[in-house]
Amino acid sequence: MNIELKKIAQNTLILLEKKSFDKIDVDMVFKKAKINKQNLRKKFDTKFILLTNINRYIDSKLIDLGDSIEVSHSKDMLFEIIMIRFDILQKYRISIINIFNYFKKKPKDALKILPSFYESMILISKLSKIKTHGLKGNLIIKGIFIIYFSTFLVWIRDKGKAMEKTMTSLDQYLDKASSIIKTIEK
Repeated sequence: MNIELKKIAQNTLILLEKKSFDKIDVDMVFKKAKINKQNLRKKFDTKFILLTNINRYIDSKLIDLGDSIEVSHSKDMLFEIIMIRFDILQKYRISIINIFNYFKKKPKDALKILPSFYESMILISKLSKIKTHGLKGNLIIKGIFIIYFSTFLVWIRDKGKAMEKTMTSLDQYLDKASSIIKTIEK
């Protein structure tokens, strides 16, 4: 991710600490980031691209941190990678919750960033050394999405800095998924 896109993501997150997503626009972000909008205006033709950019920014941070994970069992690696992502989100907690609250009011708008989020699930799979080829791989990615989003809903309510409830829930969801996969494979 280039420096300008990182700057846009960081400044969008700063604005979202104090304002709802429906109260900001691309021009506000560009002004705050002190970026010449001529260069990137075509790329940011809607404000939903700001959210896609935030998601890619978080993914870039995940790549930087996730590459250091020790190779082990897929479930353990998946747990570690998802928790690293929640550690990243924790730094921007207020902004992420404000985005989530916007989507609770306008759930159809979440469809606009769903492709970017699907890319994130593929990234989580790759960093966890999980194969995602074919139909089985597609089901695995969808399963990771369900586990991630279910854990995200716990994270939203988890007020603890150590995110103990989030970790416990993620571990339980991964255990359930493992037992479902074992049952299917019999």
